[in-house]
Amino acid sequence: MKNIHRIYKVHFTTEILILMALFSGYIKNFILIFTIVSIHELGHIFVLRHFEYEITSVTIYPFGGITKVNKPINTPLKQEMIIAIAGVTMQLLFILLMYLLKEWSIIRLSTYQLFHFYNKTILFFNLLPIIPLDGSILLHSILEYFSSYKKALHRYLSFTLLILFVWIVGMSIHSFNHYLILSFLILKWMEEWKMQKLLQNKFFLERYLYEIPYCKIQSHDYPDLDSLKKDTLHFFWYQNRYLHEKEFLKNYFNGKKEEF
Repeated sequence: MKNIHRIYKVHFTTEILILMALFSGYIKNFILIFTIVSIHELGHIFVLRHFEYEITSVTIYPFGGITKVNKPINTPLKQEMIIAIAGVTMQLLFILLMYLLKEWSIIRLSTYQLFHFYNKTILFFNLLPIIPLDGSILLHSILEYFSSYKKALHRYLSFTLLILFVWIVGMSIHSFNHYLILSFLILKWMEEWKMQKLLQNKFFLERYLYEIPYCKIQSHDYPDLDSLKKDTLHFFWYQNRYLHEKEFLKNYFNGKKEEF
């Protein structure tokens, strides 16, 4: 596992806003936002380390942070949801700490009120079901619980695009930061949309190469790899017997899809 200081990065747009805050007298506001975002990402980092996943980078943007990690697509849904809510959980704990600091007169009431506004805004923003926010990961996990990976991915992309459109229509764009957020969210959705086929094949390849932990078993009357779900081991009826999903994944990667 890499040391945090080696993977921690501040995006250049954040550096620009630091200079703007210094010259405009809003340095206190920026420090509060920067601290909240860092605390949020620490929540993800603690949980990812607990599950022993490799964190490749943590980038702090003006509006939030992005923690990139090497973990399989077939990560158990329970873990996915715990990782997703870890940042918000840390923010809630941070509220308690700041409240105590206010009560002990260590920070001023005005500072606490400003913090509370920014913390609430960032918290609810992260819970929006828009790629790549935590809310979208929770949505994706819920969809994957009820649907196959392929169907869940398609519905996830469609629904998050709809929410993004609604958010754009309802948002009053009046600052540089808003344009940054909007551009970032659109680019991230487009990246995910372009990677659909790659993600599908990686999902299959992991199940073929590795022993995935499953908590459910499901059988089917005919072979259909598009029905594969997370947390579920599948068996397909073929030539008067049930065969393990790996048998059909082997044919899939050998280019023998027509055999079934």
